[in-house]
Amino acid sequence: MNAILTGVDSLRERFRLDRFGVGEDVSCVILTPRYRLSRHVLGLLIPTGAAEPKLVVKMPRLQADAAGIAREAAVLTALREACPHAEETVPRVVALTDGVRPMLIQTALPGPLLTPARLREAPARCVDAVVAWLTALPAARRNDGEGSYRRLLEEPLAFLADSFPLRAPERALVARTLELVDPLRGNEVPRVFEHGDLSHPNLIWLEGDRVGVVDWELAAEEGFPLHDLAFFLAFAIFALCRPRTPAEHIAAFHDAFFGSSGWSTTRVAAYAERLELGRPLLSPLFVACWARHTAQLVRGIAGGGPTLNEQDAAWVRQNRSYALWRHAVTHAAEFAGGR
Repeated sequence: MNAILTGVDSLRERFRLDRFGVGEDVSCVILTPRYRLSRHVLGLLIPTGAAEPKLVVKMPRLQADAAGIAREAAVLTALREACPHAEETVPRVVALTDGVRPMLIQTALPGPLLTPARLREAPARCVDAVVAWLTALPAARRNDGEGSYRRLLEEPLAFLADSFPLRAPERALVARTLELVDPLRGNEVPRVFEHGDLSHPNLIWLEGDRVGVVDWELAAEEGFPLHDLAFFLAFAIFALCRPRTPAEHIAAFHDAFFGSSGWSTTRVAAYAERLELGRPLLSPLFVACWARHTAQLVRGIAGGGPTLNEQDAAWVRQNRSYALWRHAVTHAAEFAGGR
């Protein structure tokens, strides 16, 4: 019996797991994501005779690294309380445990993954479903001085800059980024539930042309608007254009967000109108999206450590999010959604 099934068996009575159809006769499919920054192992609990899992178990690869599942449980609980429409589109937290085997148990969402291939079959329907899901999330205007600005931007970008040597080009790139996002400082920008990684394989296609969203370990209860939409639209355009090289990815990204017709423009405009976002804020929010994603990458491989070594720095510079951040900074004035 694997560690996940052993842990689940010990929790069965305490959390009444039988009510989810997960009795003693259950199989567990183990998923070990191969992405370098993956921190968890997943277990899909499938009752005998069932076609789909009923529960999903998430365990940190390292016992001491339970912060991700704790954050995921907290955000999911808050989201389901604040937004009744989300109940069927995000997992329900069933159990969160610590100790020798920290684990998060949550309900599984029924349906296939929203893969690039599925998106290509019905692009408008899939993209509109995700945009509709995002625009339905609650948004609140916060005036906390510069507290959230520091938390969401200044602190991650300071960490990003400090992770590279003093003369590295990233220092200047961070400085220019902070200039571009400065309009967000002290501005009453709405705060939204932010997923942090809204793309494949974290999207589930549900019945009724709806989308479900899983894997909330990078989420924030009070994040920036446009962050998730920009990240998803980039995933969508790459799925449609099927670029192969870094240059082709940048070209598709530019055409979608900076071109004269801007494939993403109507979606961004509709989202901005719903959240009452002024046009001057859209370009800074877009730049912030890619800068923060890059900072997240760096934090994932550097932890709380010192400057990146040459190998890790090279890996970051070859990452797509880094290239998109640099392009967004260079062409910020051309952002179609902000014109």
